[in-house]
Amino acid sequence: MTTVITVANLKGGVGKSTITIHLATAAQIAGIPTAIIDIDPDQQAAAKWSDSRNSDRPYVFSAVYSRLAQSISDAESKGINLIFIDTAAFEQKILTASVKVAHLILIPCRPTAQDVQYLTATTEIVANHQKPAAIVLNQVEPRLPETIQARSLITKLGLSLTPMYLSKAVAYQRSIAAGLGVTEYEPNGKAAKEILNLLEWISRLLLVSTDIPIDK
Repeated sequence: MTTVITVANLKGGVGKSTITIHLATAAQIAGIPTAIIDIDPDQQAAAKWSDSRNSDRPYVFSAVYSRLAQSISDAESKGINLIFIDTAAFEQKILTASVKVAHLILIPCRPTAQDVQYLTATTEIVANHQKPAAIVLNQVEPRLPETIQARSLITKLGLSLTPMYLSKAVAYQRSIAAGLGVTEYEPNGKAAKEILNLLEWISRLLLVSTDIPIDK
């Protein structure tokens, strides 16, 4: 059965496309046939990134949210085992459609008070559909008091956090500009290790694969 992971947050600028691209690329390199379904009608960040690549893997499909089921079937027909759905900001219909078909929702969030306060707009939709979800803290500077405060507030809200966070490493953006995932661009770098750790956690949670290397 194909596993579907939706990367979503109604707030913009939190890193949805960035995380989607890097996780999908890392999964493909790890031997998991992977695709991205880009249903952001305005940004199409994943689709544009795919156009700049020399490789056609992971597959990237541009789709409309009302035809998500068909897009998933199209991906399955190509032997895809893992799908990441890249969603839009400020679009409840798009978010709801992508939540309905997902096995897991990843919610990127920067460690700022504004971003954390905005989480409930997304988590309420996820809860209404009784879907498992986890918040991924993104663009983190671990020693700053804002980061500690954000983690504390998220915990008080009763929301789940992934056990790892993603930093502000410049490799995340430089690799995308080069048409690469960070595990292709700088395989032994800090950002690549962060993505692999997150992917390994997801894979074990959803029983996708247990063969992804992890930095202990």
